[in-house]
Amino acid sequence: MYMKAKKPTILATILLSSSMLVAACGNNDEPEENVPDGTAFEEEQNEKVDESLATDSPETEFGFRFLNLHISTPDNKDAIIAEYYGNSSRSEAVYKNMHAAADAQGDAAYTLLEQVFTDLQITQEMSKEEVIERVTTAFDAADYTNFDLEVEYEDGETKTYTDSKE
Repeated sequence: MYMKAKKPTILATILLSSSMLVAACGNNDEPEENVPDGTAFEEEQNEKVDESLATDSPETEFGFRFLNLHISTPDNKDAIIAEYYGNSSRSEAVYKNMHAAADAQGDAAYTLLEQVFTDLQITQEMSKEEVIERVTTAFDAADYTNFDLEVEYEDGETKTYTDSKE
């Protein structure tokens, strides 16, 4: 009788142990939270963080950090206004263009200005005439009467370009 009572206990223990083992080794599609240090994923993240901390003034995507443009045409005073503050978020962009019926701020303004700025390619080494030519061409304002542009380039140098045809 002593042996018969021990067999169900042993069988129950083996069955419970087996089911726990199967559950622990089962297919788990979720990523493990306790990933050992030094994995490739973690190293890539650390490199990206280190690169961003290493640069004192990160390059902007357009070659300048700040742009403030006002163009008047014979039809409209302040026909084109474009403002961009690249040191902060996209929400600090403004674009008004009477000829293109554009009046936007924030992300919408940034979206409209992004392609223009990418194609613009102005640098601080360019002459005043070349900068004005590129900007008026990019904004389709060759018949301007007043042109006023202030740009802060990546190195922190600010230049002002003005012209009047009145």
